[in-house]
Amino acid sequence: MDKDNFLGRWLADDISDKEKKEFENSDDYLAYKDILRNVEKFDRPVFDVEKGLKSQKEYNKTFKEATKSKVIKLKFWLYTAAAAVVILFGLRTVLFTTTEVSAEMAETKTWTLPENSIVTLNADSSIEYDKKSFAENRIIYLKGEAFFDVEKGSSFTVKTKNGDITVLGTEFNVYARNENIEVHCFEGKVQVTNTKETVILTPGKAIKSNAEGTLDPKEIKESKPSWMQGKSTFNQVTLKHLIGELERQYDIKITTNPNVDLNRLFSGFFVHNDLDKALQTCFDPMDISYIFKNPKNLELKNK
Repeated sequence: MDKDNFLGRWLADDISDKEKKEFENSDDYLAYKDILRNVEKFDRPVFDVEKGLKSQKEYNKTFKEATKSKVIKLKFWLYTAAAAVVILFGLRTVLFTTTEVSAEMAETKTWTLPENSIVTLNADSSIEYDKKSFAENRIIYLKGEAFFDVEKGSSFTVKTKNGDITVLGTEFNVYARNENIEVHCFEGKVQVTNTKETVILTPGKAIKSNAEGTLDPKEIKESKPSWMQGKSTFNQVTLKHLIGELERQYDIKITTNPNVDLNRLFSGFFVHNDLDKALQTCFDPMDISYIFKNPKNLELKNK
């Protein structure tokens, strides 16, 4: 689509229904929808050709100044329309500089940030940052779980809805889902802040939020998160939590029979490359059986 020609015709309301539909489904329209809404507020001149011609002849005789005024008003509308075109195609570069990176269900993704820090996203997780200012402020927003290998430099902050993590240069893992946050420090120092408290972590230390929202300390022995090595490990998590992680790693849907207690606690692990083995490892020790409704859906019930 020739944007210059198209927008000129759009401003003149000279596009087909098909073109209008294609434009409204395009990325450009979505990006500019707020601007378009404001542009639509301008009053466009409406002309009755025959009546206008007759009136123009009368004006030419007796109202030259009025004619001059009308031309000025029309020119003002044209200048406004031209300015709208500049806004539509110019502000996208200025305003829309956010970068979002996502790992889908059953996948992980590694991403290099503008200042060479590296983020590895676990399944069903995402990050978002401003690519224009990131090298200066190093602020990133996380949903889900990710491992950060941070390049040394100025303060680096990971913001989640459950708390903020601030470091200078280090390796750490953040889990932030639902109302929970868990942070493991593998190298350097990590500061974790939520609405209740601030905690400083050193290598081998971790925190996990509890039901009251405070941060319980933990010890870790691994050099990297277990999920980066192809398995997920758990210590006293609910069955509901375990099911959610299985769904993310295998892109499946798990339902439960009413007699299954989702608040039961589980400690153990499952691998990411063998669904049958993962299900056996998780549910056999809990005396829970499972049946596949189809390749992507299964149901749990007590044995």
